[in-house]
Amino acid sequence: MPHHRLAHLNHQDVRIDELTVHSYEMGLYLVEADFDGRKGFIVNDDNQPQRFHSVEQVKQSLSDCTVREAWLVHQSAYDEMCGGPEKTDNTLKLPICFKH
Repeated sequence: MPHHRLAHLNHQDVRIDELTVHSYEMGLYLVEADFDGRKGFIVNDDNQPQRFHSVEQVKQSLSDCTVREAWLVHQSAYDEMCGGPEKTDNTLKLPICFKH
């Protein structure tokens, strides 16, 4: 599976076509980048997904590169309650501004 490292992405000559910040519970964010025709998660030195604690931390970590389009994506688990209606797609997708 393709992946990216912050050290390779955060340069002035890098242009990320699309960045997706996946929001999870308890302030955990994982980031997926579409760069150079490869879409993959940003990983740390141990090849584990790089964890971020806020959207602002993501922005700061990628402050030198150009991000063409960015999204914050969150899926709520509240529709999984017993006896409720069948699960529907409750994905929330919001644009993020990366302009400096």
